[in-house]
Amino acid sequence: MPWGRRAGLKAGVGIVVGATAAAVMGALTLGAVGAVAVPAGVGIAGGGGGGSASNGGSGSGVVAVAGVRPGWAAPQDVVGVPAAGAAVSTRVFLAGADPRGLAAYAAAVSTPGDADYGHFLSASEAAARYAPTAASERAVASWLVGSGLRVTGANGQYVEAAGTAAQVDKAFGVVLRDYKGGEDGSARGTGMGTGTGTGTGTEAMAPDRDPVVPVGLASDIATITGLSSVSQPMYAQHVTAAAASEELRRDDGAGGTPTGPLIPSPCSAYYGQEADTKDPAFEGAREPYAVCGYSAEQLRTAYGAVGHTGRGATVAILDAYDSPTMLADANEWSAANGLPAFAAGQYTAHVTPSAWDDESACGGTSGWGSEQSLDVEAVHAMAPAAHILYYGADSCQDSDLLAALSDLITNHLAQVISDSWGGPLHSGGGSEAAATVAAYDHLFQLAAVEGITMNFSSGDCGDNSPTTNCGGAGGEGSSSVQTTFPASDPWVTAVGGTSAAIDAGGRLAWSTSWGTEAWLLNSAGTAWQSLGWVFGGGGGTSADFAQPAYQAGVVPSSLAGTLLTGGAASSARRVVPDISLDADPFTGLLVGETQALPGGTTGYAEAAIGGTSLASPLLSGLEADAIAVRGGLPLGFVNPTLYGCMAGDADSIRDVTGAPSEVAGPIAEVFPPFQGQAAAVSVLGQDGALQATAGYDDATGLGTPAPWFIDDLAATANATAAR
Repeated sequence: MPWGRRAGLKAGVGIVVGATAAAVMGALTLGAVGAVAVPAGVGIAGGGGGGSASNGGSGSGVVAVAGVRPGWAAPQDVVGVPAAGAAVSTRVFLAGADPRGLAAYAAAVSTPGDADYGHFLSASEAAARYAPTAASERAVASWLVGSGLRVTGANGQYVEAAGTAAQVDKAFGVVLRDYKGGEDGSARGTGMGTGTGTGTGTEAMAPDRDPVVPVGLASDIATITGLSSVSQPMYAQHVTAAAASEELRRDDGAGGTPTGPLIPSPCSAYYGQEADTKDPAFEGAREPYAVCGYSAEQLRTAYGAVGHTGRGATVAILDAYDSPTMLADANEWSAANGLPAFAAGQYTAHVTPSAWDDESACGGTSGWGSEQSLDVEAVHAMAPAAHILYYGADSCQDSDLLAALSDLITNHLAQVISDSWGGPLHSGGGSEAAATVAAYDHLFQLAAVEGITMNFSSGDCGDNSPTTNCGGAGGEGSSSVQTTFPASDPWVTAVGGTSAAIDAGGRLAWSTSWGTEAWLLNSAGTAWQSLGWVFGGGGGTSADFAQPAYQAGVVPSSLAGTLLTGGAASSARRVVPDISLDADPFTGLLVGETQALPGGTTGYAEAAIGGTSLASPLLSGLEADAIAVRGGLPLGFVNPTLYGCMAGDADSIRDVTGAPSEVAGPIAEVFPPFQGQAAAVSVLGQDGALQATAGYDDATGLGTPAPWFIDDLAATANATAAR
């Protein structure tokens, strides 16, 4: 959630990516992609440390790899240079073979009715057709060594190298500099995501220009990471209900962030169970107390997962770092929820603590621990027999996230990958490079041809407006209204958020879009005063991606043709989300984790957690159930199936509107007084500029899974086994 830079509840996540051809199903329009020619010896040495990158490769001269220097690295913000002997590690990501062929086959294998539909490739077959060549890897490695760096690893997608700052300057024709940063977003310093910025600024390293490579290697290189110590931030999309209640009160000058156990009292065991009769009526109605936190059984029943186990399916969860108590916490939580504990080998973690880095810049390892607990327990709730592979990247920075995705996808380590992080592409510190975004795009297409399902949370800040606390400088630092990336990429499923009303029988009585307008009880306790809009599920029309074929004819042209700014788009655009599940922290999942307790102790406790970080693993668990129904056959990229075979079928996907017909009057919940803070009202279904309407909409997409979602997805995604 967007307040983490101040409250420490939201972790920063960096991203990066490299150039490929425009996707068949949606073109990238962030700007020019690729290397820019630079005459040899002209303007690359800079002052003091730059050198020529002419070693290795064929041909004369060098070219610049566009988009590597971050936008915040402004000359006026230079405060010094790293020590010449300072250690620097970098990764050179390799360009894939036949990018147009990859995009075309990814579309064909994912589209019902196509002759190649469901004919997924094995990891080795995909590598043979579309991966960077071994010759490219050898050539790049040879050039790096010849340039004075030490090659420390390679995996077919990138070559990793290390050296001193002086050696890196010479190899890449740059001057690494230290830039002042701080909370104003001018640079991404070590206070990013931790709420510890002082206003005086922190320092971040970055190159003074884009790096250069030999002309003969230009077509082999997608992008280069590691030259900046921090990068464009992304955020884990979760928040506890108690922290959300603190956000409701922020403008009233209320005190600090509550700490667990975080179950409010009184609260409702199911939606509407207990009405608030102590406080004044809200708009003439006695609204119910917020849900204590739904159990696994309630969410399983609501989404039709009862009787399904996900046995035989593997779901990978990508976050950063690792919680040392994760398995013990998940087993204690499972016992409390009547679920089986993880069997031996059912939960595995791929983590390398000795290589962890940038903990401060990423908001600390503990912030990612809550995200990990939410993701693991949400998948286990929906698919209690599925194997869960937790992949903890070594940091939230670009190189480590791309390396993690590369490993998961190129080695086909899972059938479903859940990613509960994202952020704006355009911030006050600059825009994410088109080459960076395109490298993610390449990996997502590779996942599609292998039959891997990719899910991303759509964001917790509506349209990311910089005028809100959520999207502005104190939150995610968005520079304009925009969609959240990577969810907006047309090759992934963007999972949006709802407020879910689960009744006494576990039935999903109704859903509305997750979006909260807050009201606070005044000091006299006699009336509610408005605090305005606070947060909500991410969505909207992307200015950066063209409309994918699967959305044509389903997404209203009025949405696809109108940008979030209100201006007309030059062509139809990608609109998100695709589908939505419970994300409201006031109707969230009751999650168990070892955490700081009142009084300064540490122990296991439970709290209601929401955000679209909840929605993504919930959907991933349902997809694991569908894979089990199919006897282990993968689903692959599901968007063409969701839009082509399941849209409009109320038994598969239930439409969501801002004003459900099942409820009259204002839809609201009361969060009771907590740790000296006054009671607050959360009005649901108010997602800012995003409106939940009949049919597809930019607040909830196609709708929310109905009771037959699992079986219908299993039946309509009629893929065959990997060849």
